[in-house]
Amino acid sequence: MVNNNLISLKKITKTFPGVVAVNNVDFDVRKGEVHALVGENGAGKSTLIKILAGVYKPDEGVIHLDGKDVVFGSTQESQANKISVIFQEFNLMPSLTVAENIFIGREPKMLGGLINWRKLNKDAGDILDKLDVDVDPKKNVGDITLAGKQMVEIAKALSFETKLIIMDEPTATLTEKEVKKLFEIIRNLRDRGISIIYISHRLEEAFALSDRVTVLRDGKKIGTKNTKETNENEIIEMMVGKVIKDYFGDEVKVDIEKKEPILEVKDYSIADHIYDINLKLYKGEILSIAGILGSGAHHLLKSLYGIVPIKSGEVFFEGKKVEINKPRDAIKLGIGFVSEDRKDDGALPDMSVLQNLSIIIIKTLTFLKGLVIKAKREKEVFDDMKDKLDIKFSDYNQKIIYLSGGNQQKVIIGRTLVTNCKVLILSEPTRGIDVGAKAEIHKIMRELARKGISIIMSSSELPELVNLSTRTIVLYKGKIVEEFTRENIDEEKLVASQIGQTVNNDKDIQSLSEAK
Repeated sequence: MVNNNLISLKKITKTFPGVVAVNNVDFDVRKGEVHALVGENGAGKSTLIKILAGVYKPDEGVIHLDGKDVVFGSTQESQANKISVIFQEFNLMPSLTVAENIFIGREPKMLGGLINWRKLNKDAGDILDKLDVDVDPKKNVGDITLAGKQMVEIAKALSFETKLIIMDEPTATLTEKEVKKLFEIIRNLRDRGISIIYISHRLEEAFALSDRVTVLRDGKKIGTKNTKETNENEIIEMMVGKVIKDYFGDEVKVDIEKKEPILEVKDYSIADHIYDINLKLYKGEILSIAGILGSGAHHLLKSLYGIVPIKSGEVFFEGKKVEINKPRDAIKLGIGFVSEDRKDDGALPDMSVLQNLSIIIIKTLTFLKGLVIKAKREKEVFDDMKDKLDIKFSDYNQKIIYLSGGNQQKVIIGRTLVTNCKVLILSEPTRGIDVGAKAEIHKIMRELARKGISIIMSSSELPELVNLSTRTIVLYKGKIVEEFTRENIDEEKLVASQIGQTVNNDKDIQSLSEAK
């Protein structure tokens, strides 16, 4: 077979103090292929792509690009070799226009050194037209959507006539419609001969897009598979080093006909988001609220915790009418909340794991009028939750940002549980964490439900909705349009109801599957 590799990494090793981040890794990308790079947090993915981006130099190993040995001493050298990286945190200037961001530092000039604005905007528009995206090159980047920003990043990469684009978790903040558009663009880029390294926690995306999949674990390459010749179970086993049996665990069963609801809302509305919602949450069940971005699902959960104000309707908790106007009201009732935005609304990055967990009950852990913390008691509370949730950390004073995503999420869930909550609201509980950590979070949720804690969650992951929930309620444009039980839930019907459609026969189901 003729060697069709665009880039090959041979025996790449990179160490940091006390850590071998990448260990003797071989990795190659062919011309015009989408190559998925997967692995749990800490597997070495970020380090490997930063080596390709010129952020790090490898301690050992060789990089071949188009058959030549190369060394990238900076990001500029990597770009000069036609490699572009689109990180999760976009590298854009919000106060500059789309066109200025695409050609920053390379603006076309007129005689006298002035920027040729007409040519700048035209060249940027031409690239955006090739991507078939509707973004105004004259608009400030700070005024466009996250999906638009991502398209600007791709356009910027193409302006360098890139041969290889590396995408790190590109769909983390996109709607279903935006994800579909991104997939179209990626396939189009591949057809034009551009190579893509696609990094994602979402294995279904890797299987939908990629030609090959490479798995890293603990800094080592475990293997590369042709996507058509493998399956998710095999890749998961390679990622975690073991078979995760019964990924979602035993079903949580609740006989709601024999139970009184712990939480109930009647004719519940939130301005411009939720209209006349009626729902009941029963003790020990996992109730999922499903819906695409704009459905109102996240606003509903935030409102039940007092973050978003109610417009009209009634709330009942343990059979009594209550008012939840602020989070403190929810906490007093026994309601806990974990935000989907762990970075900005969950973890307190400059505080230790101990402080992150205990801060919500800190008043109960102090004496001398709140001036002194009972350090021993604080650690006892943390240790109890650490054992219950299997939180892995190195030191009580370790900053939470240095924990894996899964362990950060456990600390944040633990923070709500120390208030002895009866209802736990989880918004996207497994977003941005790896497959092994997801299985652990699922296990925690099932165990909490079996102990009588009621869970109401939102999730954009279909397997989670189908396999974890006792019931699933679907919102569309702020209204309940469907309710599924664990027994009658169907993935195709669930997808259809989230986009305002119904599936009535086998033909409809087939066409919907093809659309996905």
